[in-house]
Amino acid sequence: MNLLKPIFALYAAALVAFPQLTVAADLTGVWQATSPRSASGANMPPLTARAKADYEAFDPRDDPVIRCVPAGFPRTGLIIYPFEIVQTEDLVVFLYESNGLVRHIYMDGREIPDYMPPAKSGYSMGRWEGEELVVTTTRIAPAILSFGGVPQYGDLEVIERYRLVNDGQGLEADVTITAPETITAPWTRTFTWELDPDGMIFEWSCDPEDSRF
Repeated sequence: MNLLKPIFALYAAALVAFPQLTVAADLTGVWQATSPRSASGANMPPLTARAKADYEAFDPRDDPVIRCVPAGFPRTGLIIYPFEIVQTEDLVVFLYESNGLVRHIYMDGREIPDYMPPAKSGYSMGRWEGEELVVTTTRIAPAILSFGGVPQYGDLEVIERYRLVNDGQGLEADVTITAPETITAPWTRTFTWELDPDGMIFEWSCDPEDSRF
């Protein structure tokens, strides 16, 4: 038994030097959208009186995206363009082809500093619940919530629950949006993507001087 002591000691030292990752699922890869993304018609969330009035008065020509102003989150994150997930133990990064948006999802339990102002992509904190990646995003700057002109006034909270399906070849997310000044109740939709093993994210190019704008 004494001969085993050095082996156990080396094993214990290796665990200290190379701790095991606590990542519950590997979401790494490029994901192509496979579900509808429309937020109009039957998919329209229940609007407050203020939001309904602003929505009905919205002129698409006033949409900042036609001047190449990035749409921000969640509008950018939920449209049809692909996105890539880069994953470590303490940080998950979402790289969106649309608008070149980058989201950092912190997995280390940190809190958002009080001095951080609202941002287009907000601030995202993540955790694992079993094999689901749960992301809570807050402090999202006021913007247009959808291409139809639904507004949000800066009180937005988005909770995303990502999970692998189809033996890791598919990705699903239940997305719940809470915005009391915009919608009368939390709004949940499910989105799906499929893995593109050879996919890549291309540069987003937008020129406000383009004669079409």
